[in-house]
Amino acid sequence: MLLSLKVLNALFNLCKINKRRQEQAAENGIIPHLLHFVMSDSHLKQCALPLLCDMAHASRNSREQLRAHGGLDVYLSLLDDELWSVTALDSLAVCLAHDNDNKKVEQALLKKEAVHTLVKFFQGCPEQQFVHILEPFLKIITKSEKINKTLAVNGLTSLLISRLDHQDAIARLNLLKLIKAVYECHPRPKQLIVENDLPQKLQNLIEERRDGQSYGGQVLVKQMATALLKALHINTVL
Repeated sequence: MLLSLKVLNALFNLCKINKRRQEQAAENGIIPHLLHFVMSDSHLKQCALPLLCDMAHASRNSREQLRAHGGLDVYLSLLDDELWSVTALDSLAVCLAHDNDNKKVEQALLKKEAVHTLVKFFQGCPEQQFVHILEPFLKIITKSEKINKTLAVNGLTSLLISRLDHQDAIARLNLLKLIKAVYECHPRPKQLIVENDLPQKLQNLIEERRDGQSYGGQVLVKQMATALLKALHINTVL
């Protein structure tokens, strides 16, 4: 075990911010070992996790190996780990962004268990991490219309709208981007609008003024809310 720890530390130092070395490590079979250390809850887990999450960014081959050896399920399981949840979510988003024509990553994330895990994670995400999960979620739902629709009708829509009062302007802006993406793909957009009282919530954002926040951030939020409100009005009129 001591030898394994030394080897992992050496690999981490060699591969840190060096995609070519990460790719070489993947080509030489490191991914199944990393997954084993993480899944077995070995004391080597904390050394293996940084390398495992970096592998999503390394190369097409490393991402294919991750998928083939159950890496996507491991990333999903890491959403329960407060220390690694944001990194794991970003790794999932990267894998989906590079999904090939077979859409194996999309298929994996459309499974009932995966959908439940993603929605549950969004719902229970700790406040200090919440701002950081919005961009990876945006990457996921803008890459796949199927995942977008599936998450939306399984609870994500109301969760997004309920957080529009977030104190951080950048968070509100990203929430609006997410809501816009969901609205544009939603199978029942008028129902989404009415059931969530979305026009009124957008109007509140347009009219409110928050002291102590950057003027630029508030302006962007108001502009985004105004544009989305106009789009909703067109839909409800039609």
